[in-house]
Amino acid sequence: MKLNNRGISIIEIVLTFTLIMMITIGLIDIVMNYRNKASLSLRKLDMDTFKNTLTKDIQDDILTLGIKEINTDGECTTIQGLKRCINIVFQDGSEKAFGTSAINPNDENSVRNKYLYYDGEKYALHDELPDKVPVGRNILDFQSITVEDNNLLSTDSIILEDGTVIQIYTIDVFISHIDFDQDFGIHIVATTEAI
Repeated sequence: MKLNNRGISIIEIVLTFTLIMMITIGLIDIVMNYRNKASLSLRKLDMDTFKNTLTKDIQDDILTLGIKEINTDGECTTIQGLKRCINIVFQDGSEKAFGTSAINPNDENSVRNKYLYYDGEKYALHDELPDKVPVGRNILDFQSITVEDNNLLSTDSIILEDGTVIQIYTIDVFISHIDFDQDFGIHIVATTEAI
């Protein structure tokens, strides 16, 4: 029996090193994909939590206190920093303001920290904007969260067969995130008997 005492050739070392590198690159790719998916899931969870928390707070007040009317007077005229605002007037005569922040493209903090306001609380949407905007570019080009409140409040009324007039209030704020094809906004419909 004759033994081969040649040892390991340089080609075998290169092939082994190449194979190990291919496996390592594949594993790194898998880890990065998992990390990106986890990050997207966390962003989606944040948006869902924001929507659900604020909607629940408003609906709890509507169910507990009952709505008398919704208007654009009252507290809304005195709150600074709101772009659009409505007052929800309850059956007991109390009022709570609901509104969206004014977004100023020249103020990075205004764009970065969008918020909705309800009953003295700011419900913040933290946008992932860069710390420094390239020269000649607008900060709004980098935003990932968009808030649309053009039809914040719409009203309608219907007359029932017995002649009762029902006032229908619809609160609509559309909130979207660039990574998701979904609306994370606040959409509430409330009714009250017209006086």
